Amino acid sequence: MKMMQKKLRSLIYAGVGLILCVLLCGGIGMTAQAAKEKTYNGFTYEDHGYGIVITGYKGSKTELVIPEKIAGKKVVQIGYRAFENCVDLVSITIPEGVTTIDMYAFSYCKKLSRVSLPENLTNIETCAFEGCKSLTGITLPESLTHIGIWAFASCYSLTNITIPKNIQRIGNNAFSYSGLKSVILEEGITKIDDQAFEGCKNLVSITIPDSVTSIGYNNFTDSVGNISLGSIICNKGSFAYKYAKERNIAIKLMPGPAKKGTTLTVSSKKLKVKVTSSFRKNPTVTVTKFTDNKAKNLTIPSTVKVNGVTYKVTAISDKAFKGNKKLTTVAIGSNVTKIGKEAFSGCKNLKKITVTAGKLKTIGKNAFKGINKKATITVKGTKKAKTALKKQLKKKSIGYVKTWKIK
Repeated sequence: MKMMQKKLRSLIYAGVGLILCVLLCGGIGMTAQAAKEKTYNGFTYEDHGYGIVITGYKGSKTELVIPEKIAGKKVVQIGYRAFENCVDLVSITIPEGVTTIDMYAFSYCKKLSRVSLPENLTNIETCAFEGCKSLTGITLPESLTHIGIWAFASCYSLTNITIPKNIQRIGNNAFSYSGLKSVILEEGITKIDDQAFEGCKNLVSITIPDSVTSIGYNNFTDSVGNISLGSIICNKGSFAYKYAKERNIAIKLMPGPAKKGTTLTVSSKKLKVKVTSSFRKNPTVTVTKFTDNKAKNLTIPSTVKVNGVTYKVTAISDKAFKGNKKLTTVAIGSNVTKIGKEAFSGCKNLKKITVTAGKLKTIGKNAFKGINKKATITVKGTKKAKTALKKQLKKKSIGYVKTWKIK
């Protein structure tokens, strides 16, 4: 009863905010002509001009891949209650281009265990995945800026979550009564709202960075208000450290980064990296080697985690992948600022490269010399940043040939 009252109160606040938004915007929903619902391969959708909004599914498949485009237009949103109570849905892949998962979009999909989110997703709205009791894990992209209230509440099988830095604040009851055992908050998050982790009775530890300066009431408590958290992992002197002290919660100090120049192995990514900065608040590494000699696909992530420490991947070393004839696809993370000399030279079967514009400023001599002559390089980012990087990629000094496709 207590939980239901709190939820109703939170949802009333959200509803009032939504009504005010509509009124302030001049009643857009009441004055604009409603988009006509259509069907494509079992998916129902609406064309809103700015893109396609998926509104539901009428097919019988239990493992779904939402198309990137419908009728020549990008899918940009999973709509309000689109898949709510799809009780047989087991997995869903959401394509690049989707920026918003609307309220209740997947709520109470009780068999949903696997969700693949796009790298440019920014919003997960109220109750989007509430009651998905089979959901065992989900990777939240770095682009995410908003998690709505009750978004992952009552996800009983969800045991681990890493919340990326751009979210800044975690909404009321966002993960309440879930099965979480371990939570990692990235540096940049500033606020944990009221009851965000209430009722997470299995929570062993939560890592809270120095950037967090506010933790709302009834966090880390059971249904009767008793502390149920095992420990807080934080830095001495931080807000989280003082918070834990005041509530007699066990404290574990964050491990420090390795010394500059240390070579580390990232087993999960099959990479070797070298520490380039051991500054506690912003440790960085450069990628030096790919340890899987048979792999065709390589992903250089934005960050790597080794021995409990998260490092930004800011560079690819000289000759890091030189002569690797197995590689066909490479995705380069958004934190990379430099690609070293001859980094991919001689990778003759490398046909597909994805890179993010913005931070990447330096591409070394012959970095891509000798890759496949029909290679496609996809550049992501803002229009201005993409234009600048495309210009750099067309320099002969890096190995450019006219048969490459740069888009």
